[in-house]
Amino acid sequence: MASHETFMALALLESQKALPACLPNPPVGCVLVRNEQIVASGYTRAPGEYHAEADALAKILEPMTGLTAYVTLEPCSFHGRTPSCADELIKQGIEKVVVALLDPDPRNNGRGLKKLCQAGVEVVQGVYAEKVSEFLETYLYQADSDLKSNDGSHE
Repeated sequence: MASHETFMALALLESQKALPACLPNPPVGCVLVRNEQIVASGYTRAPGEYHAEADALAKILEPMTGLTAYVTLEPCSFHGRTPSCADELIKQGIEKVVVALLDPDPRNNGRGLKKLCQAGVEVVQGVYAEKVSEFLETYLYQADSDLKSNDGSHE
């Protein structure tokens, strides 16, 4: 039986594929699972293109019932150059979202998970967090620095 950690490790591998095209956005990975089988996966594309969750969702041609999304970073709660990933997960009927890390971006920082919970989506947080943090921390700091410099490129 596969564990949350197993699927999050696969999401982490997806996030590594995002580099360098996703920058200055953080390299996020997503794996969609149903009945312990991977249905689709994705990663953050170039700025203005799909975030990891939308990339994975776009690959599904079947009903989205019974899906769990494993995402390395909290889904965004705001609409920038792309729509809110939290809203898209809700709209598509994703039943459970497993997240490694909260997004420190002040526009998000817990708001994505709050939206999911308020919509009745089961949320599990902190899975495989240490390993994901080892990979993402440099990019999260960079994104936070970009925000502070007010260049508006991070979303």
